[in-house]
Amino acid sequence: MSTTYRSKKVASLLKEVISEIILYELNDPVFKNFISLTEVKIGNDLKKATVYFRAFGKDNKEIEKALNKAKGYIKRLLAQKITLKFIPDIEFKIDLREEKEKELAELLAKISKSRY
Repeated sequence: MSTTYRSKKVASLLKEVISEIILYELNDPVFKNFISLTEVKIGNDLKKATVYFRAFGKDNKEIEKALNKAKGYIKRLLAQKITLKFIPDIEFKIDLREEKEKELAELLAKISKSRY
């Protein structure tokens, strides 16, 4: 999926504002852990955004569930903080890139050892 300049700008803005909302405005104790938003992917139509995160010190699945449960409230706060024609639907997902990169590196290491 190619992304336009506008979708990249909106994704960047959403990442910044959602980070602030999680940090300062959500009162659930689950959100007191260090949560880092790693990426926001949004389609060119700006109707749906997928927010990828990593959490440290807590179960990622629990945080994912809590974030998706709070997404209506987060979306309402987004509407108050940014000016867009419409606020995209948001979905939170755990960022698994680091684990996948480790697996790939291990596989490559095994392959290189078996060749020699």
